[in-house]
Amino acid sequence: MSLKFTDILFIIVVIILLIYGLIYFFRTQRKKEIKELEQRKDEMMSISIADQLFTLKNMNLSGQTKRKYESLVANWQTITNFQFTEIEAALVGSEQFVEQMNLVKAKNALNQAREILDETEGQVTRLHDELSHLLTTENDNQERYETLLDRYQEARKRVMNHSFDFGPAIETLEKNLQYLELNFTKYNEFTSNGDHLEGQDMLDTIDAEMDSLEEILEKIPMMYDQIKKDYEDSLEDLREGYEKMVTSKFNFEGVSVPEEIEKIQEQLNEAKQKIKKADLVDAKTLMDKADREINALYEMMESEIAAKSYVNSHLHQLESRINAVLENNRYAGIEVDRISQSYILHHNEVDQVNDLTEQIKLEVKKFQDLQEDMNQNHAVFTQIESSMRKIERNIEEISDQQNQLVKSLSGLTSQEKESKSNLDLYELDLRNMKRRLEKNHLPGLHETYYQLFYKVTDQIETLSQQLNRVRVDMSQIEELEMNLQQDMEDLEALTEETIDSALLTEYMIQHSNRFRYDYPEMDQAIKEAQYFFYQEFRFTEALAIIEKALRRVDPDAPTQVRRMYHQEKKHRMY
Repeated sequence: MSLKFTDILFIIVVIILLIYGLIYFFRTQRKKEIKELEQRKDEMMSISIADQLFTLKNMNLSGQTKRKYESLVANWQTITNFQFTEIEAALVGSEQFVEQMNLVKAKNALNQAREILDETEGQVTRLHDELSHLLTTENDNQERYETLLDRYQEARKRVMNHSFDFGPAIETLEKNLQYLELNFTKYNEFTSNGDHLEGQDMLDTIDAEMDSLEEILEKIPMMYDQIKKDYEDSLEDLREGYEKMVTSKFNFEGVSVPEEIEKIQEQLNEAKQKIKKADLVDAKTLMDKADREINALYEMMESEIAAKSYVNSHLHQLESRINAVLENNRYAGIEVDRISQSYILHHNEVDQVNDLTEQIKLEVKKFQDLQEDMNQNHAVFTQIESSMRKIERNIEEISDQQNQLVKSLSGLTSQEKESKSNLDLYELDLRNMKRRLEKNHLPGLHETYYQLFYKVTDQIETLSQQLNRVRVDMSQIEELEMNLQQDMEDLEALTEETIDSALLTEYMIQHSNRFRYDYPEMDQAIKEAQYFFYQEFRFTEALAIIEKALRRVDPDAPTQVRRMYHQEKKHRMY
């Protein structure tokens, strides 16, 4: 479809209006941005930098303060002569580009102006802050000066009025006060000459020196007091205690207590010299070392006192314990000799007793040496205590070995009695099994039964012979009895099985006779079972044959026969 001329004209008008609207919008936007940047520039230029510089110019500055002022003046001149001009030029250029409808160049010029303005604002703000600080330095310094001067006067007053508390350190403290006074004089000179920054640095120095002096004034009396009341009094106490202990026959091996005390005193004297020079860190190190060494001496002397108390209270107990172990060892030797006449011993019991005897002799010798040292007043009680504890442990171990030895020996007699009693029971059980077999009138017994029966009979005979020897070997007896007991249990079970199988076979055959004429296979089973029963004496196989045949004819019959048999057996037992 072709457009009419009026339609084309309408589209062209709309496009022109749209373009004009966009141009109007961007021009308005750029003018707004230019106005905002000009406002920021005016606000920045309104900061009273020039007034601050004028005030400082008339303050008769010198030294570091004057050099700082001149540096700030140069910065301000750079900003005003170059950066302000660049900002103004960029803003004017952007206005011209906007008027010329060159919006892209106008945007670039605005970005340049904004970048320079951001940088310049930061510089102006920092310059203003530095000038403000420089202007207030004199008043700030004066306030700090008055505060520090009060602290100085207070410290001086304390040193003068309480010089006794500081002892020999008073000379060092007076020198420190003189140095401070000299620094105050230097500060006044800097201030009078208008160099307030140098004055500020001097106040920093005075402040640090005052902190150090006040700390020293606080610590020196306490450190002197600690040396006198804690350490030197403790050393005197150690001297007196040592003399009393020597009088009481104490000895200290490897340590000369008087020499150690003198060494500690020398450390304390050195610490006093450090305090005198106000070298408190090194003084504290020496004092801490002296404290540790004093505590070590106390611990050593207290250990000797405690050890002597232990020795005095345990010496006779240990002697009695040694004598008791000696007596027990004599008894153990007698027991070994007596028991060895009736029993064969397998654990070198005689050698054990001899070894224990040698161990006891060694401990007795150690104990006698301790007594000798004590009688000659050569004893170091901590060593005596340690040796006594070792002897006591060794004696207890020897005693345990003695008890184990005697216990093992004393058990042989009771074991022999028990074995003889068991032998009587074995013989009785064997006779009872024989009577049970005879009572049930079995046609005979299989060879397997006779082998086990005669084996048990021989074992009983062997056990009896061993128990009747002059010297009994209980280890062998124990082994024989263990084997015999197992075979007796097997024979008892075989006897029970033999009797049960034989009687059940007879019961099954009696019950099966009613079927033998009606069932030829039953007659054959009865004959086969009777053969195993009467000819082979294999009662278990005979029972299996007849029971299997009976179950085929009458499934409930074998169970009924077994129930009846066990009821009768139970009745017979009661």
